[in-house]
Amino acid sequence: MMLRKFCRDIWIVIGVAVSFVGCTDHKTTIPFEFPAYSPRLIVLSSVGTISGGEAVVSWSRPLRGQPGVVPALPKLSVFLLEEGERIIKFNEVPDSVGYFVINPEDISPKLGIAYSIEILMEEKAERITSEKCYLPEKPVLTDVNIELNPNLPSLYTLNWSQGAAKEGIGATALYPFLIAEKGVKTTKQGLSAYFLSPEFRFTDGKPLHGRTGSKRFDRQIKKADGSTELAKEVDVTLAYLSPDLARFKKEIDQLGSLGEAIFQTVRPLYSNIIGADGIFGLYNETSVRANF
Repeated sequence: MMLRKFCRDIWIVIGVAVSFVGCTDHKTTIPFEFPAYSPRLIVLSSVGTISGGEAVVSWSRPLRGQPGVVPALPKLSVFLLEEGERIIKFNEVPDSVGYFVINPEDISPKLGIAYSIEILMEEKAERITSEKCYLPEKPVLTDVNIELNPNLPSLYTLNWSQGAAKEGIGATALYPFLIAEKGVKTTKQGLSAYFLSPEFRFTDGKPLHGRTGSKRFDRQIKKADGSTELAKEVDVTLAYLSPDLARFKKEIDQLGSLGEAIFQTVRPLYSNIIGADGIFGLYNETSVRANF
């Protein structure tokens, strides 16, 4: 991939320089010319049946050492489209730049309906859209139970069963959201949690067989003052991701660039955004709560 070749070339230059210095008493500077920084708009957006909608819009950033200034983000409006028609506007989060959400109670995506997003640059009246995406079927999650070991109170074993599913699902992800004593989830629900799930599985659109799972997780909750407490409850959530999201995640994994690095100079990642780079997709969720 282009990024790997770029990193490899950098290390070759460094290696040659170190070898040369080790054999002589001279210090030599080897200049390296970065390609010109050209900002591209990057969009990361998704809609979940329980989590609601999110959209992060940002300019790509120069690589370290690459000259260039990231421009200010223009005034934007973001809309969710159903069969090409606007149905709801994403709300811009106060005190944030380029972060928009739809509250879960304000949206209920349907099976068999085409969804996409529209980003409107208001000053220039320029319009960016995504390709059409479809909601995967609803996951079936049963037989959720917890095993505790009195000798290891900070850990627990989660057991569950998930039902079979038809073709058309890009990936599955299971995430146990710990719930603090006040009833608040300690991890933000949404696509980023599923992308980091240790129970993330690519399905490549093939039909899924029913399966059972068992995995050990940490029960500790870190508090603001640095202390910890043991969760009293867990919200076990299973998500089915659309093929668009799964393909994007697979290419991220291959590049090893999950996180803020996505917004650096544009990588050769899969994109379904027309007029920019990035991803839009949907995921269907189901959840079961269990007590410790």
